Amino acid sequence: MSRIETDKLAALARYFGYTSFRPMQEDVIDNVLAGRDTLVIMPTGGGKSLCYQLPAVLLEGLTIVVSPLISLMKDQVDSLTESGVSATVLNSSISSSQSSQRIADLFRGRYDLLYLAPERLLMEGFMEIVRKLPVGLIAIDEAHCISEWGHDFRPEYRQLREVRRMFPGVPVIALTATATDQVQRDIVNQLDLTDGKVFKASFVRENLYYEVRQKQETYEQIRRYLRSRAGESGIIYCGSRKGAESLTTRLQRDGFKAESYHAGLPAKERDARQEAFIRDDTQIIVATIAFGMGIDKPNVRYVIHYDLPKNLEGYYQETGRAGRDGLRSECILFYSYGDRMKIEYFIGDKHPRHQAAARRQLQQVMAFAESTVCRHRLLAEYFDERYERPNCGMCDNCTNPTNQIDATVQAQKFLSAVRRTGERFGATYVIDVLLGSENAKVLMNRHSNLPVFGIGKDRPRREWIQLSRQLLAMGYMVQGDYNVLKLTRKSLDILLNGEKVFMKVMKKERSRAAVEPAGAVDEDLFLRLRRLRKRLADEHDVPPYVIFSDASLREMAGHRPTSTEAFRQISGVGDRKLEMYGELFIQEIVAHEEGAGR
Repeated sequence: MSRIETDKLAALARYFGYTSFRPMQEDVIDNVLAGRDTLVIMPTGGGKSLCYQLPAVLLEGLTIVVSPLISLMKDQVDSLTESGVSATVLNSSISSSQSSQRIADLFRGRYDLLYLAPERLLMEGFMEIVRKLPVGLIAIDEAHCISEWGHDFRPEYRQLREVRRMFPGVPVIALTATATDQVQRDIVNQLDLTDGKVFKASFVRENLYYEVRQKQETYEQIRRYLRSRAGESGIIYCGSRKGAESLTTRLQRDGFKAESYHAGLPAKERDARQEAFIRDDTQIIVATIAFGMGIDKPNVRYVIHYDLPKNLEGYYQETGRAGRDGLRSECILFYSYGDRMKIEYFIGDKHPRHQAAARRQLQQVMAFAESTVCRHRLLAEYFDERYERPNCGMCDNCTNPTNQIDATVQAQKFLSAVRRTGERFGATYVIDVLLGSENAKVLMNRHSNLPVFGIGKDRPRREWIQLSRQLLAMGYMVQGDYNVLKLTRKSLDILLNGEKVFMKVMKKERSRAAVEPAGAVDEDLFLRLRRLRKRLADEHDVPPYVIFSDASLREMAGHRPTSTEAFRQISGVGDRKLEMYGELFIQEIVAHEEGAGR
């Protein structure tokens, strides 16, 4: 084993408490240590931060980390400091005297990492200061912000190519959790990474359970669900500020520790509510999409979408805030066709050149919600990744596939009605024909004379509406201007070739028992260790997960280490954390064991 490999593994254990790397991490780190440019596309929770934090303690010089949000920078610096890594941040949250002191310390070589917002880095006077620092690596986090094709474009990120000119010989590592091929190409071009290496991990988050529920009695469903997740952290996304406020008020009245979060709140109030959530003082955040990008909280156990998201990339990013510690977490989407109509209305307000793309994105979300196919496969294929597993075991379509009925005959009837009415009408009109409605429009068009008139009377209107949506989602029809339905070539397989169609019958909710994770964890001890962690976190003025993650606590509650040597083997326990907290947690474990009579 070479010296650099020995140093690499030693630093991994010493500072971060791990004995091995996650998939792809080591290859990325080796590329960075070799001084080569790197683009990392790795899902949230995959361990992107380590890809530049570990090289930062091994390379000569300072690692500059460009990050878009103050809260994210603070959390990263807190976590690194607790792990014994020297890191600091310069942003608007610190005073001018603190800033001067930290800059002086940077020139003294006191820090391995410096976190900056792009706006701060690119300030003319500050760039002159940075130019004089011995920079060894530049890391650009949330790199998708540089692309106009990304879901969170930020114009100031476009100027980061100036940093390449400032440090022409310094390697750059760009990192993002979500990037389609188009966004990936844009990142490479904008940052001039054409000679760099691209590392693209699987987009499949195997610890996340995906489920779509029908939007009926939605609040009661959510209330019951939250009761079953008492004490756990979660995010509920709403489509509007008003919706977030209203849902928060109802939850608070029912005794839940919930707060709303949206762009209409004063900045100080938003920061306070986010901080309370990060520190486990608030269990539930009810938010618009304004919340989440700067959240590094690993123990979010569920993400609920109360309203339909506008695109799959944003949905993937939002659900990716669950289970960052690798433990099982749940993602529930409440779906109704009415949500689609709301989004369609807002799309109409967009510039005409953006409307087609917005409608295409909405159709992709509809297809995801109404599909009977594995949801992990659908998300993977959206990001151009093949997913070969026949059953993921972690979505409602795979764990409970019985909610499907053979709808071949109904599909044939519906598609025939679309064809015989000339492919000139929307679903409502076609269903009127199928149900034999003698309204003025049907009679005027003489469609009451068609052989399909009235052949759908054996089914209620709501079933025909649901079938029309799923035929759209499965690609048997497309929707044009004014919601006019057009058949695709694929529809001929049903009309002429006898292809079977299975319609999904959406459930209100499921039984959790069949999919609960198994494990030999002492839950009472786990809760006891969480209380100790919370007390220590408050004393040190850091979020609880900075002390130890839920994954580490569950490992402690499973193995119950009662010696320093055994405690050191717990994942996430590095030298500094062993020294600072080891004895306290061991004492808590011993006290629990004695109290339980073991």
